[in-house]
Amino acid sequence: MSLPTIALLLGDETLARKQAEEAWTAKVFGGASPGFNLATFSAADGAERAVEVARTVPMMAKARVVIIRDMEEAPVDLLDALLEYEAKPNPSTLLILNGVKLPAAKGGVDRGRRLEGKLRHSGSVERFKSGSRDPVRFAVERAEESGCKMEMRAARILVELVGSELGRVQTETDKLIAYVDGRGRIGVEDVEAVCSMVAEAIIWDLTDALVRKDPNQALAVAHRLLETGEAPHRLLAMITWQMRQLLSLQECMQRGVSPRDAGIRMPGRKMSAAQDALRRRPLDSTRIFDTLASANRSFNRSRAGDRRVFEGLLLSLSR
Repeated sequence: MSLPTIALLLGDETLARKQAEEAWTAKVFGGASPGFNLATFSAADGAERAVEVARTVPMMAKARVVIIRDMEEAPVDLLDALLEYEAKPNPSTLLILNGVKLPAAKGGVDRGRRLEGKLRHSGSVERFKSGSRDPVRFAVERAEESGCKMEMRAARILVELVGSELGRVQTETDKLIAYVDGRGRIGVEDVEAVCSMVAEAIIWDLTDALVRKDPNQALAVAHRLLETGEAPHRLLAMITWQMRQLLSLQECMQRGVSPRDAGIRMPGRKMSAAQDALRRRPLDSTRIFDTLASANRSFNRSRAGDRRVFEGLLLSLSR
């Protein structure tokens, strides 16, 4: 097989990694069905069995593909097995290692770095970093490919709601394309109706608790959201969006402008509740955005974990 025997795909852009994985697989099988010669494993489950499969002869074919995903969760035993396999790989197997990153050093030995270093000479190493493509433009182009036109403002709001990770943007854009089937135009109202990041009622309970300066209620609602599997950074994006809505509402109240005319969309009950809360406890926009920005930076560098950072953010906002 003229292709490399091991391909390492790393980076926080999951869509690009998925596409690269599919491209490598297509190069091996072409248009033919892989049959029993395509096996997928998760490093989080150990996946030492994957190395054994990679060593086996393809079944009634010239080559096989073995994929190990979630490499950031790879245990020491798996990394050791991969280092051993790299020294003598099966020439009829393409082993694809896919993950956000390789694990940090353990016991003073950085197996991940050692493996990547070896593969730069003996295999293929590709990195995919988020930000390499504009997610707003990506959403617009994705819609155009399906014959729909997404308003630029709608695309920006979509990215604010779900984050800039292209895989998530693609999923939500595809939902919007199906939602407007027959109309062919995606607007802000469509985004707000379809975006399924979190149940609106629950997230509004959280922002309502923050406006009322009720840290106990804010943490209780946050824990309920986190237990559903929502990632803290996605909750941060939604809170940021709703805080902007509340600050816009506050400005309308101060200027005597109709919120609806200003483009603020909230359920009637929530609109009234938010206005009452803002009259009692006006928001400090500078403090709120400084706090949100600080939390966003902490997500990228904190060793305490995203959940701990998110809880700290809620306590700061509810003071």
